[in-house]
Amino acid sequence: MDELIAISSMENAELAEFVAGISEHIGVPVRLSRWSTSELIDRVSNGTAGNWDLLLGTAATALPDPALSAQLLILDALDCSTLPAQAIAADRRWFSPSGFVPAFCYDPEGLAAHGLTPPFSWEALCAPEWAQRIALPDPGRSGAGYLHLSALLEAYGEGAWSMLAQVAQLRPSISGSSTAPIDAVTEGRAYVGVTVSTAATRAAAQHSSLQWCVPDDARRYEFEVFGCRAGSQRAKQAVQALGWMLSPDAAAISRHYGKVVVGGVSSETLATVDLKALNAIEASHAKVARCARWHSLFDTKAGL
Repeated sequence: MDELIAISSMENAELAEFVAGISEHIGVPVRLSRWSTSELIDRVSNGTAGNWDLLLGTAATALPDPALSAQLLILDALDCSTLPAQAIAADRRWFSPSGFVPAFCYDPEGLAAHGLTPPFSWEALCAPEWAQRIALPDPGRSGAGYLHLSALLEAYGEGAWSMLAQVAQLRPSISGSSTAPIDAVTEGRAYVGVTVSTAATRAAAQHSSLQWCVPDDARRYEFEVFGCRAGSQRAKQAVQALGWMLSPDAAAISRHYGKVVVGGVSSETLATVDLKALNAIEASHAKVARCARWHSLFDTKAGL
């Protein structure tokens, strides 16, 4: 049986819904491989991702990497007219119908039991009461982690590093994904999990006591990009699949998981209020230096 092979850095729960919608739309099953942002880029770069057809969502900060962007098909046959210009690559090798949103996840009842109130900003996380009670992702391995770091740098400039140094002194636990910090909260090993809205939304649906917020000083979103592999023997079907990602049904799924919907009808979810698009080009070019500086502050051996 013919099938479309997709790779992605999205959360598994939303991926299942997108894959179902795409399969119904194009009449072909979709076989999916899901990796973290850094692993996806590594696999595409070194060839171990295989002969994939469809890039079904990854962080825009990864796209300027020529090892990935050069492998994408120019999407001349795809109608992206509903999207703003900044959500489409200048060479039309990728487009973005949605955006990742940074989030804090917490249990208000659990915090209240310890005399604490939810932190609504990174500045609030600098307080000593959060010592050894913060779980966050490594920006070098996690797209969620790098989104938070980049959002803070856009908000505070160099002052963000002073704030992060204070957080580092509180000895947070470090992971390589957006889901592990939430698990730490639900299992009582952390009070606050630094994550993204997609993972937080899924967890809140499973744990009624959990809530999440967009940090007041990280109110950015990062374009989530899609594309097709140049040379794919199923390029026609892959482009059809990408067309479905611009549909109202796909937008509804993105809204359900707390994402920004780019273009078309705006979302009314909490996540999209007063958010600005991250400067993904600047963030991508600065990633190596930023992550190196972050690693000089944080103890990455303090795993979850």
